[in-house]
Amino acid sequence: MKGLRFLLIVGVFSLCVSGCTKDDGINVTLQNEINEFVWFAMNDYYFWVDEVEDLSLEKYPTYNALYTFLNGYSSSESLFYDLTVEKDRFSWFVEDYEELEASFQGITKSFGFEYRLIGTDDSNNVFGFIKYVVPTGPADQKGLVRGDIFTAVNGTSLTRDNFHALLSRDQYALTLGEIKDGKVSDTQETVELVSIELTENPIHMAKTLDVDGVKVGYLVYNQFVNNRSYHQEMNQVFGEFQSNGISDLVLDLRYNPGGAVLTSQLLASLIYSKGRTSDVFAAIEYNQEITDILVAGGSDLNYYFIDKLDDVGSFNRLDLNRLFILTSGNTASASELIISGLDPYMDVTLIGTKTVGKNLGSVTIYDSPNYQKTPTSGSTVNHTNPNHKNALQPIISRITNIQNIDYTDGFSPNIEVDEVNYLEDLKPLGDPSEPLLAEALAIITGVARTERVPDTGMKVLFDSESLQKHTNTILLDQLEITRTSAERVF
Repeated sequence: MKGLRFLLIVGVFSLCVSGCTKDDGINVTLQNEINEFVWFAMNDYYFWVDEVEDLSLEKYPTYNALYTFLNGYSSSESLFYDLTVEKDRFSWFVEDYEELEASFQGITKSFGFEYRLIGTDDSNNVFGFIKYVVPTGPADQKGLVRGDIFTAVNGTSLTRDNFHALLSRDQYALTLGEIKDGKVSDTQETVELVSIELTENPIHMAKTLDVDGVKVGYLVYNQFVNNRSYHQEMNQVFGEFQSNGISDLVLDLRYNPGGAVLTSQLLASLIYSKGRTSDVFAAIEYNQEITDILVAGGSDLNYYFIDKLDDVGSFNRLDLNRLFILTSGNTASASELIISGLDPYMDVTLIGTKTVGKNLGSVTIYDSPNYQKTPTSGSTVNHTNPNHKNALQPIISRITNIQNIDYTDGFSPNIEVDEVNYLEDLKPLGDPSEPLLAEALAIITGVARTERVPDTGMKVLFDSESLQKHTNTILLDQLEITRTSAERVF
């Protein structure tokens, strides 16, 4: 959006003929103050509010009626999920907003590697393979690398029934394995790991490949983190691509579950130099009440390509007409926004497997008068309810591109390649022979690939990134709702 923040002035909503205040005529005592926060926040923000009967002011026209309903819930989390619609796969209740904020900055308690668990139709046993290792993390320090196989935890073989309990601990020993001729076996080697609070740089890898005399930029980007230093580093990476004279870019988003729209705007604008600040990158739709207020106030509901950002300086933009994006079932939200936003303007080729399909945006809603952590922009004062650290991360918008393309079913790749079929010899990321990257390089150089393998029948049963709260997220700029009264009036 042209304005990174915009103000919603919501008038006092009065359904009380006599103009009563909250204290007039209330004889029902609210048992849980968090329940009231949850209900009003969802009533104001939730994208599908009109489809939830229990968010209707007509159903609960007085505080007595509302409090009676809210008192039926001893758990605010249960209330929250009961106020969502069945088709909503992505809203969630936040136990600790400080932990959530850290995860949005790439800071989590972690062993320093991400993995997938694999099974076959004819066995209850499963095994894991490491997708990538975070530099300097516990796994890296123990010598684990992408492609390593593990079959047991603390001496217990992994099965479809026990893997979640075994892998949900803060400390464990992995038994490593190997795959030969499609069969998995133990090596008897074990690696002991302890999780730590770890900061992961979203720029996992950036390099220029020289393939048959063709300079190709390769960027593995694993989370859209709205962070000044990471924005500057991204711009520096593109400056190096410029200096190296790349003719094509392969953007590896196969492990990127999403993140901040602003960071997505930045990346798209660095890739597509012809993008003008009047060219729509994404269009946003809110619930009807918020949309009406924004439109009436003259707010622009579009995000545009950008040519500057205060924390970055001059952009190192590439002059490209096409882009290759590597995808998987982890590619979601802000990653899909890159695909959606750039596709109308340049040739985008997807290589890998189908993406998640999340064109929905959310914000973190705090228990405070303006639903934000601080009273004003730029303030460092925390004015949230001091009695708890709960927050909400509900879906508040639908996002499309300038062509109004709906991708709720995900993006199917132009060239389907599943790395699960290559686990006997999974190449490092950035290796020109790594299967997904190799397909892109084959198109770029015009040299056909010869090393394809058939479907092995192995299926992904679980992905470690699903344990992270920031997974599959499009983080919008904060909406501020300021009331003209300290209380909402019925």
